[in-house]
Amino acid sequence: MDPFKWKEEGMGLRVNMKHKEQVQSETLFEESYTAIKERPLFLGHPFPDKKFLLWMGIFGCMVIGLLTRAFFMQIVRGNIYATQAENNRLRHIIIPARRGIVLDTSGIVIADNSLSFDLIITPWLLPHAINERNERLATVSRLADVEFSSLANACDTAKDPTQEIIIKRNITYERAIALQIFLGNDDGIRVDIGSRRNYPLSSTIKSFSHILGYIGIISEDDLLTYATENYRRIDQVGKTGLEASYESVLRGTPGQTIYEVDAHGHITHIVSETKAIEGEPVTLSISAHLQQITETALRDQIKIAHASSGVAIAMDPRDGSLLALVSWPSYDNNNFSGGVSSTIYSALLNDADHPLLPRAWAGIFPAGSTIKPLYAIAALAEKTITEHTTVNSVGGIHMGSVFFPDWKAGGHGITDVRKAIAWSVNTFFYSIGGGYGNIVGLGIDRLQKWLVRFGMGSKTGLDLPGEQAGFVPSSKWKEEVRGDHWYIGDTYNLSIGQGDLLVTPLQIARNTATIANGGYIVTPHTVYKIGDQHVSFPESTSTIAGSDIIKIVREGMRGTVAYGSGRALAKFPVAVAGKTGTAQWNKNRANHAWFTAFSPYDNPEIVVTVLIEEGVEGSRNAIPVARKMLDAWYAKRPIRP
Repeated sequence: MDPFKWKEEGMGLRVNMKHKEQVQSETLFEESYTAIKERPLFLGHPFPDKKFLLWMGIFGCMVIGLLTRAFFMQIVRGNIYATQAENNRLRHIIIPARRGIVLDTSGIVIADNSLSFDLIITPWLLPHAINERNERLATVSRLADVEFSSLANACDTAKDPTQEIIIKRNITYERAIALQIFLGNDDGIRVDIGSRRNYPLSSTIKSFSHILGYIGIISEDDLLTYATENYRRIDQVGKTGLEASYESVLRGTPGQTIYEVDAHGHITHIVSETKAIEGEPVTLSISAHLQQITETALRDQIKIAHASSGVAIAMDPRDGSLLALVSWPSYDNNNFSGGVSSTIYSALLNDADHPLLPRAWAGIFPAGSTIKPLYAIAALAEKTITEHTTVNSVGGIHMGSVFFPDWKAGGHGITDVRKAIAWSVNTFFYSIGGGYGNIVGLGIDRLQKWLVRFGMGSKTGLDLPGEQAGFVPSSKWKEEVRGDHWYIGDTYNLSIGQGDLLVTPLQIARNTATIANGGYIVTPHTVYKIGDQHVSFPESTSTIAGSDIIKIVREGMRGTVAYGSGRALAKFPVAVAGKTGTAQWNKNRANHAWFTAFSPYDNPEIVVTVLIEEGVEGSRNAIPVARKMLDAWYAKRPIRP
C-alpha cells in the first residue's frame, strides 16, 4: 500500500475519531447541563431543622443575656457601681459628735465628756509585705503599750479589712504624742481624738449609776438595732439606763470629712467637711441633793436592819416626775467608761447582792400590806362594803382547819375601813377579799380586775430600760400552770398582799401617787427637759374611782401616821399619809419591810416609797428612811431651771 495513502487515511481516521469524541463530549455536556437546569442546585447534605432551631435558640439566649446584663449594669446598678468607683477615689471619715451632757433638776452636771485618744487601724491600708507590716506594728505595739500579737491578730482576722478597728481607747497624752510623731501621715494607723464619758457624781452617789447607765462599744445586735443610723463598728452606744433609752438624743449628729486618695490609698487633699453637732443636753427631774440624802439614809438603815439591799423612791404625784430613785447596792459606772476590766465586771456579776440590778423598777417582791388601800377602793367601788361596814377583829379567822391570823395577837376589835387601813387589820381585808361572816367578798376575779386597773402586772412606762411588769395571779393561771384549783385560802393570802402577787417598788409608788392625786394614773419618768423643751408623759384621762371613795381611803392612810402603824411620823411638821407593810416571802428568811406615803396630806407634792429587803417591819426600819427623805425635801425643794 502506498504509505502516503495509509498515512492520509490514518490521519483522517484520527481526525474522524477526534471529531466523534468532540461531538460525544458536547452531546454529554448538553445533556448534563439540561439535567442540571431541570433539578435544584445541590450544595451538600441539608442541616436538620431541629438542630438549626436549637442553635438559633442558644444564640438568641446568649444575645438576650448579654443585653440584659448590660442593661442591669448600666441602668439598674449603674449608680451603685459609679458609687463604688467614687469610693475608691474618695475616703469618708466620720467625725463623732460630742455626747450630750446630763444634768440634775437644779442644773448640776452628772454626766459629761473629757478628751480621749484612741488607736485605730485600717488593715487594708497597711503595707502588704508581711515583714514591713510587722515591723511597723512592732513599733506601734511598744509606743502604745499594746501586745504585738493583739495588733497582728486584729489585722489578720478582720472580716472586712477596709473597716476601721479600734485597738485601744484612752491612750495617755504622752503616748498619743509619741505615736503621732512616729506615724506621721500613715493612713493605716492613726490616733483619733475622741471623747470619754464621765459621771462626776457616781463615785460618791453610786445610785446614779442605775439611772444613768453607761456606754460601750457597739455590738452586732446594736448594729442591727441602729441599722439606719450610720453607726460604725468602732462607735459607742448607750448600753443601760438613760444612756440607752435616750441614745438618739444624747448621741448628736456625726460630722464627716471626705478626702481624695491616690492609687495607693493615701490622702491627697480634703474634698469636703461637715461639722458634727453635739448631742442635746438632758435635764432630769431628779435632785442630786435628794438622791444623795436618800442613798445615805437607805444605806445606813440597811446596815441597822442587818440587811443587804433595798429601794427608796421619791415621786411627784401630780405628773409622775421622779425626784429620787435609789437602788442599793449599786456600782460606779465610771468603771465602765471606755470599757470595764474583766476583773471588776466578774466581781459585780458574781456578787450575791446583785449590785447591777436596778431593784426600784427591775426587782419584783410581794406587796404586803401596801396593797391594802387598793383593795379598800375596790370594795367601796364594787359596793361590797360601805364606809360604815365593820368587822370584829379577834386575832384572825378560821377556815376549816386553817387559821389566817391578824398581825396583832387578840386582834383590833371593831374595825371599819379607815381603821383597817390605819392599823393594817388583816381580818378586815380577809373579809372584803374572800368574804367572811355577813360580807360577801370581792373574790379572785374582781381582785384581779382591780389590780390590773391600777396597773399591777404591767410596766409603768418608765423611761429607763429593764422595767419588770410584776405578776397578778388568777384562778385560770393556777389551773393551767400549777394544775390546781384556786381555793379560798389563796384569795385570803392575796387579800393581804401575800401569795403569788408580785410588784415592783415603782408600781407601789405609782399606786400611792394615784391615791394622793385623786385617782389619776401617772407615768413615772426621770427626764424633765431635752434641750430647752419640757418633756410631757401620758397620764390617765379619768379617775380610777369616785372622789368620795378616794377621800375615804386617803383618810385611812392619814390615820396610819396620825395614830396607826406608822405613827412614828405623827409629829412630822407637815401632814403625812401613808401605809406600812410587812411582806413574807420565804419561811426561812426575814420579812421585807415596806413603807409608802404622800405629803402634804391636803395638797400632795411628794410620794416616798421605801423597801428594805429582809428588813423585818416597815414601821421599824422603812419609816426612818422616809422621814429623812421628807426632811430633805422640805428643807431644800429643788428649783428647776
